[in-house]
Amino acid sequence: MNRQLPYEITAEHIATYQRDGVVLLKGLLDAEWVERMQGAIARVSKDPGTYGLLGPSNGAMVSVCYVARQDADFDAFVRESPIAEATGRVIGSDFIRLYHDHLFIKPPSSPSIMPWHCDETAWPVTGEMAPNIWTAFSPVNSENGRIEYIGGWHRHCIDAGLTFGFRPDQADGLCPNFEAERDNPDFPFRFIAVDMEPGDAVIFHPHTPHFSKGNDSATLSRIGLAVRLLGHDVRWRNADYKAAIPGVDAMPEGEMPDSDVLPVLWSRLP
Repeated sequence: MNRQLPYEITAEHIATYQRDGVVLLKGLLDAEWVERMQGAIARVSKDPGTYGLLGPSNGAMVSVCYVARQDADFDAFVRESPIAEATGRVIGSDFIRLYHDHLFIKPPSSPSIMPWHCDETAWPVTGEMAPNIWTAFSPVNSENGRIEYIGGWHRHCIDAGLTFGFRPDQADGLCPNFEAERDNPDFPFRFIAVDMEPGDAVIFHPHTPHFSKGNDSATLSRIGLAVRLLGHDVRWRNADYKAAIPGVDAMPEGEMPDSDVLPVLWSRLP
């Protein structure tokens, strides 16, 4: 299992992330990681509630987070695989802390739609360095519910000072429903979607809107493991609609998150 990056993070990777708010890293994990985690995911999927905190979409699909706190394979993945270093080098952070892991399994013929949203909506922090690295553990394509992104929207949010809530009366309201823009030739942003193979990963910005349709395949699950990470510009944000972190009390507004349950996974300096 590779602990080191299989290739250099290039200026092109970094520029793509800065421009689009999302970048694909092909073949980030070797075959041994893929095989180990596919076995661990199959085990967790049989009884996800015993391994972590069930997400609101659990039921129509498997949605369970904080599995790395309970399971040795998931813990090894977040600590020993190259995902933290890859993320740190792409976003330009001095270090990377773990926020949490979140397993998604969208089964065959699932009608479950994940509507357009930005992860920043739920995270109890501010800062640009709170990305998601989403690793595929099945083939991911247009049929089985790949994730779509709005390229460049993250810069619009940052420049305009926009944040979103879960209700129209929270922050700047709900994340826009970009379905209305699909056929709009004047829409100034790009819809981005990528096919993935097991071991590929996508890193995306906390302000990047994303969406996935149901799984139209009769045979192929869509399996992805998201790991949410925190870099050096992240500060605590208190708001009643933000998700609590189990084991972490609310911190003073503007303080850098620091807790034993938010371990540093990678540092640029030795």
